[in-house]
Amino acid sequence: MAVPLISTSLWFPDRSFKNRNRRPIWFSIPVYHGLFVVMSCWRKKMPLLSLFPFRIHRRQSLTLTDRIPRNPAMPAAAQQPWAILAAIPEVAMDKEAAKCTFPPGADASVAFGEPPRASVLTVTPQVSLPACLGRYPYVAAADSSGLLLLCGTHPRSRNCLMASHHVYDAVTGEVFTLPNPPRPMAIYGANIGLIVKGDAGCMVAAHQSAPRHGVDTSAAVLLSYKVGECRKWREREIAPCSPPIPSDWFPEGVVSHGGMLWWVDLSHGLLACDPFADQPELLHIPLPAVTDELPADSMWSPTSSPVNRGASGCVKVSGGRLRYVLIHGSLNAPVVSMWMLVASTWCPAWRWEWIHEISMPLAEVWADESYVNTKLPLIIPALAFIHPMDSDSVYFFLGSYIFAVDLQLRKVVGFSEFKMLDPPRRLYRKRSSRFISFYFLPPTMSAHVRAKRLRPQGQS
Repeated sequence: MAVPLISTSLWFPDRSFKNRNRRPIWFSIPVYHGLFVVMSCWRKKMPLLSLFPFRIHRRQSLTLTDRIPRNPAMPAAAQQPWAILAAIPEVAMDKEAAKCTFPPGADASVAFGEPPRASVLTVTPQVSLPACLGRYPYVAAADSSGLLLLCGTHPRSRNCLMASHHVYDAVTGEVFTLPNPPRPMAIYGANIGLIVKGDAGCMVAAHQSAPRHGVDTSAAVLLSYKVGECRKWREREIAPCSPPIPSDWFPEGVVSHGGMLWWVDLSHGLLACDPFADQPELLHIPLPAVTDELPADSMWSPTSSPVNRGASGCVKVSGGRLRYVLIHGSLNAPVVSMWMLVASTWCPAWRWEWIHEISMPLAEVWADESYVNTKLPLIIPALAFIHPMDSDSVYFFLGSYIFAVDLQLRKVVGFSEFKMLDPPRRLYRKRSSRFISFYFLPPTMSAHVRAKRLRPQGQS
């Protein structure tokens, strides 16, 4: 039997009765389930108005936060074949082996593997040398157009090492080397990102703090380089944002979404900016707070070591939205929770908010037959990433294996060995979301090339 709906129109008069300017708010309330919805919101501490579709008719000036659609459709890249790209590339030091790896005249090549297997980028020594002096080459960003941003390493002496930045086009096989930036970049490309925006082209941008007279401030500097149109970096100062940027901001990576770059700090939140704007604005969006973080002495704790924060949390684009996944709770009863970032329309004071989607105790997965069949130990895994199209599927690292868990079904839906280069042991970095990037096959590639490159590794 269908539940009858009562459509109610409320009219809120203006403060001045003489003007009689009224603003309509339309919504529908389920009669039989109204009390149930109110009690559910009260128990989950959720705002009641977030469950009702409504629209406030008023004029507002267009700001930076309004440039992202409220309900963005699934991006075109989400319909393309995708791959899991290992962040640390291989370097072909053997010239004879390089002839079989690279196309004629190319300095880089990607060997694609069917997910959940790894896809690996291989470069020549002219692009980067292998890991040395505690530094290693790193894929900082991957775009659906087929462009990769690579940070290379080049030792100059026993104690000196120079970093380089390259843009690799998987469609043409070309590698474009960027000039040296005017400011030193964060190690392993943690604060540099790549964005492709329609006819505006491709831009590489980095966010850095702007200390004045040796004192840290909330101001920032945006370094940007437009590929193909300039020969030097552009340096612009950005006004302070609210809330201010913490002094201990530790960049974890950069995500491209909604025409903007999002700098991620898994302890403090996100910084968003449109590098194509003439006067870029900086947005600071704190991450949702939890009261039961993992103990500080554990490897997965966000407060233990900044370099391993990616093992307990990650921010990725999934289903056309930015989503945040966190492992919290206790070592004996860990919980995996997910939030979705949405633009708030009912509260003008807070333009963005995190909506809690789901929480799943890991014990329920450990007890399921699908996990028992993997023969993996009952220990807390490290986060790898969220499925780019299915936000219910979250991938985890455990040793040399990767497995996917459906948060709704509470079971393992994918399992495989994951072969990739690990960072040097002396850095004490573990496999985590920090060493994974999505890579979508460009639509310009033919179906034959897609099928050939997406074959499992080891097959001809």
